[in-house]
Amino acid sequence: MSTFRGAIAMLALLFYVFPLAASETSKSDDDWHFSLAPLFLWGMGIDGTTTIGPKTAPLDVEFKDALDNMDAVLTFHGEARKKDLTLFAEYQYVDLSPKAELPNGASIDIGFKNTMAELGVTYRVARFDSTDLEILGGARYVKQKLKVDPSIPSAPNLSIKEDWWDAFFGGRVTTRLSKNWSFIGRADYARGGSHGTWNLVGMFDYRFKDWGSVFAGYKWMDFDYSSGSGIKRYEYDARQQGPLAGLNFYW
Repeated sequence: MSTFRGAIAMLALLFYVFPLAASETSKSDDDWHFSLAPLFLWGMGIDGTTTIGPKTAPLDVEFKDALDNMDAVLTFHGEARKKDLTLFAEYQYVDLSPKAELPNGASIDIGFKNTMAELGVTYRVARFDSTDLEILGGARYVKQKLKVDPSIPSAPNLSIKEDWWDAFFGGRVTTRLSKNWSFIGRADYARGGSHGTWNLVGMFDYRFKDWGSVFAGYKWMDFDYSSGSGIKRYEYDARQQGPLAGLNFYW
């Protein structure tokens, strides 16, 4: 509850500070323009499997279950743009404690902590009327901590920690639908520590003031990761997807 109150207090402060900052400064396209989306929501569901040593467990967490089983979450996305160049950073941490059912009727308590952080750059390569096309690339860090606790007394608990780096590349399109509305789509593919990760995002953004906008859409990521062998084997073959929503501040 104290974390929730702190988040509300921070958002209230931002609502007070950003309008003042926006009204006091007038920037041209030659200046740096900044944006920040603090504490945005990704209602992440998970569909796939995970393997720890010789044991494979199903991961089937729907969006509503993710909200019910979410123990902690911390997110932000920030950008700095000058002319055609944009630098961006994103951080996501989620702590889930879902349950899974095995074919034999036994249940599994799963503790899943997932951290993703990325740094990247985009460059606008074309503009068609109200649409901008950008290429993008960067690096993504993923850290996972998984604990599997079967309901069968004789079955051992399993836990593992894994982390890896991927390089990603792709593109982004921004279409201004009206004075206030825009559509933003992003697609990228990552590879390095993983065998391949696809990331797709589509969302609508409503700019209600020069200093702020709200956005909503959908985010889909498909992971294919494996490492080790024998009892140290770890595999994560799953899709993380769900609705995306948040508030953006500009200055």
